[in-house]
Amino acid sequence: MDVPTIDPAILQAIHDTALGEAIRNSAYLFPTLETIHFIGLCLLIGAMVLVDLRLVGFLRGPIRPVLVFTRLAIAGFVINLLSGIGFFTSNPANYAGNPLFWVKMGAVMLAGLNVAWFELAERRELLALPEGAKPPGRTRVVAAMSLALWASVIVLGRYLPVLGVG
Repeated sequence: MDVPTIDPAILQAIHDTALGEAIRNSAYLFPTLETIHFIGLCLLIGAMVLVDLRLVGFLRGPIRPVLVFTRLAIAGFVINLLSGIGFFTSNPANYAGNPLFWVKMGAVMLAGLNVAWFELAERRELLALPEGAKPPGRTRVVAAMSLALWASVIVLGRYLPVLGVG
């Protein structure tokens, strides 16, 4: 797989930022970012799994209370976005040169588009359903895609350090 080409001067400029230097020169910042990233991941995935399993039909109960958890998922995503930027600035050439990183970013983008679709096209319809009604088939497909995409993000992220990134 060919990786996107990023101008080496841009990667060097990112590398030379105060944030990048601070992370590289501290024995504690990178592991702290990893811990923060894990907390964000727990919020994001924990909330999304709960919502998606309910929408797919593996969990029963009212839908409206479960949808409140999407706010936790958004908070987790923001935490992971910010900590992920820290990871990238610590060694941008290493990340940018690894095809697995780009596959993970593609999965994150697809998962984000899936969430956007859910928020814009599915949520209102779900909230309008009578209590106890089954979500439409389209909503169940969107939820199943969410589960698959976020699971792939986790697996891909876990392999980045194994394959020399991070």
